[in-house]
Amino acid sequence: MTTKPLADRVHPGDSFSSKQLFDAAAIADFALRTGDRNPVHSDSAAGAVSRFGKRIASGQHIVSLMLGLAGSWLAERGTSFGLGCSFRFTAAVLEGDLIDITWTVSETVYKESLKGMIVVLEGAAANADGLVCSNGRLEMLLQA
Repeated sequence: MTTKPLADRVHPGDSFSSKQLFDAAAIADFALRTGDRNPVHSDSAAGAVSRFGKRIASGQHIVSLMLGLAGSWLAERGTSFGLGCSFRFTAAVLEGDLIDITWTVSETVYKESLKGMIVVLEGAAANADGLVCSNGRLEMLLQA
């Protein structure tokens, strides 16, 4: 962890990303572990006859990976805590999709009462064709 002042650790415009492959095993395993019994996540036959034509990842799967990336990035800069978030799903994540998750810091505000900096992040998850599957907004507290 850095010893720099908070104002020097995170700046509006900072951006970071990660790529995630959504293969059949990962989609089914995540659904099983989280209790999501929707067959379009666990059964390739159900996915094939769905409107998507193949197995799809659950919304909570993509959101979990997005939150994990943001939390890890901020944890490298200090102690971080989630304050709130919102997500919108705009397209399905299909079996076999390689998803690029990108976050950009849109705002930072020091809050004396919290003894830290509120960091606002805007994020998106897009497939290899550039189709955005999910958008998110996240507010986190960063402390020294």
